[in-house]
Amino acid sequence: MLNNFLSNANWLAIVVAAIAYFALGSVWFSMLFGKQWMALNNIPEPTPETKEQMKKMMLPLMIKSLLMGIVLAIAVAFMVMALRIGNCVPGIKLGLVLSAIGVIPLVMADMYLIKPLKLWFIDAGYHIIGITLMSIIVSVWH
Repeated sequence: MLNNFLSNANWLAIVVAAIAYFALGSVWFSMLFGKQWMALNNIPEPTPETKEQMKKMMLPLMIKSLLMGIVLAIAVAFMVMALRIGNCVPGIKLGLVLSAIGVIPLVMADMYLIKPLKLWFIDAGYHIIGITLMSIIVSVWH
């Protein structure tokens, strides 16, 4: 089955799905919820000095995030192929199931870290929408 996946996977769809997930994260954690997310994580507003330091850290973090997104997109594509999903609605259902698998441990960790529920909704919302978007892309792109 793995050989079949490796030789028949739509690698362009996988890369596009990973880029879509990454792009959603860029918008989600900057324009949409950036200030709230920082406040809920007790991250102070950056000073000019810390902004320069943050800029240096961002490129390696973004590369790592994109690489993890590619791994995630490969896993989603493998599930799509294994389940023979070929259109949008089953892709949405798969994305919701897979994101639940990822979000439940996030909730468990946040409970023990005593994080605010609002922070969990921001983090979980990104993964639910992002993984579902990934699943749709690889499900419909043949």
